Amino acid sequence: MLRSAEAFIRECQECDYAESTIQGHTRSLDLFSTWCESQGLSVEEFRPEQIRELIKWIKQDNSASYGKIRSEIFRSLEKYFEYLIEEDRVDQNPCEEIDIVDCIILNDASRYLQRIRATKADGTVQNRELGLIQFTEWFENQREDTLEEFTPLRLEDYAVYLSRKGYGDTTIKDKFATVSTLYTFLHEKQESIEQNPVKDVNLDDADIVDYQNPTRQSDKLAEDTIYLTKEEKEAIKDNCPGPKLRNELLIEFLWQTGLRRKEAADVTLNNIDRDKREIKIRGKNSKSRDVFYQPSLDTLLGIWIDGGYRSSYNSAETSDHLFVSERSGRLNPHQINQIIVKSAKNAGIQREMYTDGNGQSRYKITAHTLRHGFAVQSLKNGIDIKTLADIMGHDSLDTTKEYLDLITADLRERYRQYGPGGTAE
Repeated sequence: MLRSAEAFIRECQECDYAESTIQGHTRSLDLFSTWCESQGLSVEEFRPEQIRELIKWIKQDNSASYGKIRSEIFRSLEKYFEYLIEEDRVDQNPCEEIDIVDCIILNDASRYLQRIRATKADGTVQNRELGLIQFTEWFENQREDTLEEFTPLRLEDYAVYLSRKGYGDTTIKDKFATVSTLYTFLHEKQESIEQNPVKDVNLDDADIVDYQNPTRQSDKLAEDTIYLTKEEKEAIKDNCPGPKLRNELLIEFLWQTGLRRKEAADVTLNNIDRDKREIKIRGKNSKSRDVFYQPSLDTLLGIWIDGGYRSSYNSAETSDHLFVSERSGRLNPHQINQIIVKSAKNAGIQREMYTDGNGQSRYKITAHTLRHGFAVQSLKNGIDIKTLADIMGHDSLDTTKEYLDLITADLRERYRQYGPGGTAE
């Protein structure tokens, strides 16, 4: 391993990084060091355009999946080069100069992805990126050389492949939608292929999926919205990991505003009107809205901003984001979710619900569970459904109305317990 990489690993150990994180960094930098040595390159000579070559080598010679390359190896390189910049070893982070997804996906898909990024919400973009990465990985193991060579039957084989990987019907449908819209774009917009084989594919008729009968626990769970109660919120707040003040503020902030985790990650100091207790949010599809918080948040927010806690982070000097970390000027959405997941574990109220098709654990209490809790508590407190929809940034009122079913179920349970003749008597 490169000496600078060994020094980076030692610093991670000294900073008490999780063992799994250190192991991931070690694996990734071992591969990077081996590749650099094979190319006769020093780390100072590594350039952004060489990332594509590195990825190709890792994929072919080390059998790493594209998902692993993106989620572990590329992230480790990002952190490693941040460290090198701090050590004045390099002037730029090559990982910030290139789009890792564009390095992975098929060349034919690049313009399609540019269009999606320009017109769709963040959640849709992320789903399409993951779908394209997975389709590319499958495509590279097929006999066809181009997308145009695929027949409807061969594209159905991709859905079969997803099913064998353990994905549920709803997930298969969503992942195949990425392939479908890609082909439509290439055929109708870009006009780079003459035929669109997807139009003759019907996964239901082909008996690959049954949309009426969910097959996996992940699909069944979608029918039941899990939300956090006020008592559970207090429990995770009391048991959040360090840094305590920032993470307590984060939990209360999510609870009182109902923000999506990416929206919370994007909040800057300039977005917050502390006199009016209002926050300007740019949400899905770049739509702006105002959300609000209660006077009870003033103390935590004031200590964090004015009491020297936020400014004690080096990253705060060059960042305007509300939530910063030791190494970054912005907590990212994944980090926010992990804080909630770990807080619930510490409180003893977390539960692993299922394992997804990528082998990742999915938990009962997440950042989105807090958002659901905000909605349910707001309705219990008497807020009208239209106001709640506006605050939460829902495009359709029907989405917000789904929370009314939770209120009805809760009232029914309370009646059975506390009504005349109930179990409480």
